[in-house]
Amino acid sequence: MIRKVLCVDDDTISLTISQLLLKRTGFAEEVDTVIDGSEALDYFEHLFSNSPDPLQQAPQLILLDINMPVMNGWEFLQEYTPRFLDKLVNTKIVILSSTIDPEDFATAKQYPVVVQFISKPLSVENLEELKMHPDFSIYFGA
Repeated sequence: MIRKVLCVDDDTISLTISQLLLKRTGFAEEVDTVIDGSEALDYFEHLFSNSPDPLQQAPQLILLDINMPVMNGWEFLQEYTPRFLDKLVNTKIVILSSTIDPEDFATAKQYPVVVQFISKPLSVENLEELKMHPDFSIYFGA
């Protein structure tokens, strides 16, 4: 089981579905949520300024929506990469989006920290697939 997941999405219904699925399926012990990329950056700033052990408290997985107001997923990745990527080597990002734009899929591949692209809404099948992913299988004994 993954200890902590951070969901970044402006859609409260999507956040609720993701949070329930992640917990009820035993995928994650803890699920934190924020509503845009700016709040996600604040989350990590707070983690590093207030936690005695930020690496222990950091999520292993970020489920990131692309299309959000204030700061979208791509803007978040542009800020997150230089500020936190080297510090949070065990944190991986999965894009969770309803986009069908081929450019979005191509852009995701430019970020090594993005390990998967999943279509909304999150499903049990998506989580089963993620459990088999090399970056997450260690948490599930697969």
